[in-house]
Amino acid sequence: MNLQQLHYTSTATTAPDGSGFRFTAASPELPITLLGEAEQLIGYEPPHDAPDCPSTEELADFPVAFSHNRLSDGSRLLCRTVRTGPGRAGRHGNFHAHAVRLPEGARLPGGLLPIEAWESPSWSDRTPEGGSPEPLAGFVPARRIDKQGLLDFVRSRADRLEPFLADVRTLFRTPDAQQLLVIERDSAATAYWVAVASAVLPRDLADRLTFTTYTRHPMLARQQIVCAFPDADFDHVSASAQHRYRVHDCTGGPSSPARAERDLWASVAARIWLAGQPALFAEATRRTGVPLGLGGGRGPGDEADRLAALAAREGIPLDSNGRTAAARWARGHAPGDSLDTALRARLLATLAAGGTDRSPEEWTVLASLTEEFAAPSCRSASAPLRRDLRAELARAADSPDTPLVRFLTLLRLAEALRVEHEAVLPVLTARLTAALLDEASPDRKVVRAALDTHPRLRTAVLDSLDHTAATDDPRPITRLLAAELPRADLTGRPHLRMAAAMPMSALRRSERAAGGGGGSDGRSHRGSDGGPDGEGTPGQYADEHADQYADQYGDDHADAYADYEDRPALLHALVKTAGPEHQETPSVLRTAYRLVWGDEPLGTLEAVVLLEGIAPGAVHAAGLDGPFVRAALTGTPDDPVAPRLAKTLLKSVLGDGTELPPREHAALLLLEQAGDLATGAALPGCASRVVSLRRQAEPLEAGIEERLGDALARHLLCMDPPPAPGELPDLVLAEDEYLLYAYAREAQGDEVRDLLRRTPTYAAVCFVAWHTAPDVSPVWDEIRAELLNSVLRPEVRRMSTEDVEEIRRCLRQVGGPWAEMFHEWDRFGVLGRLSGRWRARPPRA
Repeated sequence: MNLQQLHYTSTATTAPDGSGFRFTAASPELPITLLGEAEQLIGYEPPHDAPDCPSTEELADFPVAFSHNRLSDGSRLLCRTVRTGPGRAGRHGNFHAHAVRLPEGARLPGGLLPIEAWESPSWSDRTPEGGSPEPLAGFVPARRIDKQGLLDFVRSRADRLEPFLADVRTLFRTPDAQQLLVIERDSAATAYWVAVASAVLPRDLADRLTFTTYTRHPMLARQQIVCAFPDADFDHVSASAQHRYRVHDCTGGPSSPARAERDLWASVAARIWLAGQPALFAEATRRTGVPLGLGGGRGPGDEADRLAALAAREGIPLDSNGRTAAARWARGHAPGDSLDTALRARLLATLAAGGTDRSPEEWTVLASLTEEFAAPSCRSASAPLRRDLRAELARAADSPDTPLVRFLTLLRLAEALRVEHEAVLPVLTARLTAALLDEASPDRKVVRAALDTHPRLRTAVLDSLDHTAATDDPRPITRLLAAELPRADLTGRPHLRMAAAMPMSALRRSERAAGGGGGSDGRSHRGSDGGPDGEGTPGQYADEHADQYADQYGDDHADAYADYEDRPALLHALVKTAGPEHQETPSVLRTAYRLVWGDEPLGTLEAVVLLEGIAPGAVHAAGLDGPFVRAALTGTPDDPVAPRLAKTLLKSVLGDGTELPPREHAALLLLEQAGDLATGAALPGCASRVVSLRRQAEPLEAGIEERLGDALARHLLCMDPPPAPGELPDLVLAEDEYLLYAYAREAQGDEVRDLLRRTPTYAAVCFVAWHTAPDVSPVWDEIRAELLNSVLRPEVRRMSTEDVEEIRRCLRQVGGPWAEMFHEWDRFGVLGRLSGRWRARPPRA
C-alpha cells in the first residue's frame, strides 16, 4: 500500500491572492477537501534572526518543522517542512513541505512511530518531476535518534526530565489537557523530547501523539507537544493566564511552576531514563496493560508502584517515595507472584539498602514486609535497614511531632529485626499517655491495642497518667478512665483513684459553668428536675454509681457522692478516696481541687468554707494560693463575703510568711480596708492608707475599686460616727482623682441631700468640709465648688431662719473664721432662701 502524499512550496507563478505558495503535487486519491486544512499546518516561517538570503551551508542550519497532526476526518498528517532558499515573496523565503496522510486507525508501515520518521531519507526537499508524487510504500528509518544519543540527551536535560514526564502523563487523560511547549535552540533537540515522550507512552498512544518540532507561532499551534525557539512569538505571561500550556524552557527562560503534587510515576521514570534502562517502560506496559493511569491496572498509583518495583529489581537507586511505591507493590504481590524468588530478593535488597532519608510512609510499608526482612536469607541484605531503623527510632524519640502510629510501627519492626529499643520506651510512654488524654485523637484505638499486648507499656502508661493527674488538669483523665480503662488497676495511684471517683455529672456541670454558664458565688445551677442542669438528682447518681465505688474503694466512700452539689464536701470526699496514706499529700489536695472546680472560678463563699476545713498552710503547700486570691479579688462590688475572705487570707493563710506579688497583696489589703470602712471598723488615717495602697495595687480590679471608692466616700460623709479630722485633707492632698470623684458622686446623692435638709448640724459639717484645703488641687476646687453651689446652697435656701441660725451656732462652736465665712457665703443667698420659702408654701384653697 502506497502512502498518500502532497508537496507544497512556492512557484514562479503568483496565485490570485498574491501568494506564490501552493500545492505542487498530490496523490490523486487524497481527499481534496483536506487540502485547505493541511495548508494551515504546513506553513513555515524561519526564526527572526535567520539570514534573508542564506547560503547552502546556512540553509542546513535552519530548523526542521517536523509535525504530526490530527485532521478533522480522524486521519493524521505527518509532515516535514524545510527552508529551501530566499524565495520570491518576502523575507520568509521559500520552503518546501512534504507530507503523508495516514487514514484513521492506520499506522506507518513497518510499525514505525511518527517520531522515528524524523529526517528519514524518504522525505523530499523538492517537488517531483511531472507534478506527481513518486510511490512511497514506507519510510526508511534514518536512525538519527539512537538509544545512546537519547540517553546522552536526557542526562544533559536532567533538571527538566521529571517535570516533562509528569506533563506527558496528562496528555491523554482529558480532551482539554494542557499543551506542552518546549523551548530549545535546535529542532533536533526538540525531536529528542518528542522521542522521550513516545518512549514512555504505550505504543498506541505514541502513534496518536501530535507534535511539531518547530513553529514560530506556538500560540497558534494545536499539537499536544509544541516546540519552538526562544525568539518565537510567545508571551509567557499571557500563556500562563490562559492555563493552556505547560512550558519547559531549556534555554534559561521561565518555565511553568512545578505541579502542586509531585508525580511519583514521573519521578521513577526519570530515574529509569538516567539509569539508562528505558526498556523497563515496555516491560511495565506488558505487565500492566495500560500504564500512566489511563484505564488499566488498579489506577495511576498501581502503575507507578509496578514501575518502581521494576526499577528496584534492577537495582536503580530510588528516593523514599520510589522505594515506598516498590514496597507497596511487593506487599500486594505475594512471593512468587510476577517475580521469581531471586528477582524478589533483589527488589528487597534495594529496599533495604535505602540511600536517602526514609519517609514515614516508607517505614510503614516496610513494616508490612517484616517477615521477609526477618527471614534468615535476607538477614545480610537487611543490615542497612537495621542501621537505619536504629537511627529512625532515635529521631522519632527526639521529635515530638512523630505520629504515634509511626512510632508503634517502628517499635514493631525493631522487635522483629531484634534492634535495640529500650532507650525510646520512656518517650513512647509519654506519647501514648498524651494520645489517650486527647479525646479527638484518632490513635486511641491503636494505643488501647498496644496496651493490651504490652503489659510493660500498660504499667508505665498508668503511672504516667497518675503523674499527669497530679501535675496537670485531671478532668480528662476522669473521662479517659471511664471510656478506655474502666477496669484498670489503680492500686498505689491516688490521683487516678480520685479521677475515677469523680462524678461525671458534676464534671460536666463544672465544664459548662466554666464555659460561661456558671457564676462566681459558688452556687449550683439546677435543672427543672432538681438535679444540676437537669442531669438527675443526687440520689439517682448515687444509686447508679454507689456499687461501683463500693467495690473499688469501700462503702465508706461510696455514700459521699450523693451530695455532690456541695463542692467543698465533694473535695473532702475525693481526698478521702485517695487513701489514708495520701490524704496529707499536698498534690492530692491540688488534684481534688482541679477535679471539682477545673477552670471554673472559685466562689468567695466556697473559698471561705474550704478554708475552714483545710489545715493551715495546706493551701499554700498545694499551690492553690492563686484561685483563692483570685476569688477575693474578682468578687463583685456588692459581694458581702469578699472582704471577709480577704481578711481570712491575709491572717490565716498568708500570714505564715507566704509571699504574694506586691500588687495582689496591696489589693487584698484594700479589699479588707473597704470592708472595715463599710462596717465602721476602719482605724483613723484610713484615707492616707487607702491612697498609698492604691498606688501599689495598680491596676486595681474594677470591683474592688468601685467598692473602695463608695466605702471611703460614705465614711468621709458619715455623720455618726464622723471621720477623723484629717481624713478628707489627706485624700485631697493625695490628689487621687478617682476617689475624689467617688466622693463627689456620693455627696450629690439623695441620702446626703436628705440629711442636709433634715439636719442643720450636718450642713455645718459639710460647709467646713467643702471649704477644706482650697487651692491645693484643681480637681478638688472644682468638686467642692460644685458641691457648695449645687448641693449645699439649694438646701440652705430652703431652710428656715431657725435652721440657718443653728448652722451659725454650730460653726461658732467650732471656732475660727467659719461662722463669719458662712455669713458672707450665705448673705448672697437670702433672697434665694426667701424665694425658696415662697415656693415651698402650699397653694391657697
